[in-house]
Amino acid sequence: MATLKKDYQIENIIIVADRGMLSKNNIDIVENQNNYEFIVGERLKTLPIHIKSKLTNLDNYSKEWEYGKDGEVISLKYTTITYNGRTIIGTYSSKRATKDREDKIKKAEKLLKNPSQIERKSARFYLKKEGDSKYSIDQDKIENDQKYDGFLCIATNNKTLEVTTVLDHYRHLFQIEQTFRTFKTHLETRPMYHWTSKRIEGHICLCYMTYTIQHYLLSKLNQRGYKISESQLRKNLDLMQLSLVEQKKEQFYLRSSNKKEIPAIINKLGLKQIPNILSKKHIIKYL
Repeated sequence: MATLKKDYQIENIIIVADRGMLSKNNIDIVENQNNYEFIVGERLKTLPIHIKSKLTNLDNYSKEWEYGKDGEVISLKYTTITYNGRTIIGTYSSKRATKDREDKIKKAEKLLKNPSQIERKSARFYLKKEGDSKYSIDQDKIENDQKYDGFLCIATNNKTLEVTTVLDHYRHLFQIEQTFRTFKTHLETRPMYHWTSKRIEGHICLCYMTYTIQHYLLSKLNQRGYKISESQLRKNLDLMQLSLVEQKKEQFYLRSSNKKEIPAIINKLGLKQIPNILSKKHIIKYL
């Protein structure tokens, strides 16, 4: 986030990142070497005991913040504490507490069915080793971690922003993370099988153009009251295909059948419905 003066000179820059992006070394570069401000996720479990005890005590959570997400109102309790020259904002959600626990237990149960994946992930998902290759759910670890359920901490060195503004900026981080996941998986930005700079740039450019179109379509659909996820949109777009066929030296386009949400997507985007069979010379009407 950048705040601009009237002459469009950058007044200050605030880096927003999750817990995995900014190590102590990176924080030093951001804060001390570049004089930037930051809003980052804070690792609650690694904080000193006296700080940790205050942030996990719900009696200290007297303030509440609400925001909307997918038509639902989300409510968070929060508190603040100063530590090492920065403000740490502790947030708590009872809904998140339940989900955190259920997700990790489900993951542990899934891993038990796939022993080959356990060795490097057991500690993260409440599993303990019993013998050479046997694992079971670690109930002691689950009970020990319960005091952290539902809590999430954010740290900032900014002294002027309201706490709710900091929370609002951090919550939008998931959109950036989702974008990276889309680029790396569905758009296949990597692995990249190119060796020249020109081809690498072209590959990334095509991925970016594809994502831009996808995001535009998704935004338009949501704005027009048709709620659909990114994954659902992709699946429906994959089904929208034209096949070029030739009969008696004349070429035709054969459209795939309209399945699932395709008719609604076409209608909401204001597109023309392509006939089942269309002469090649007439396709221009629908482009």
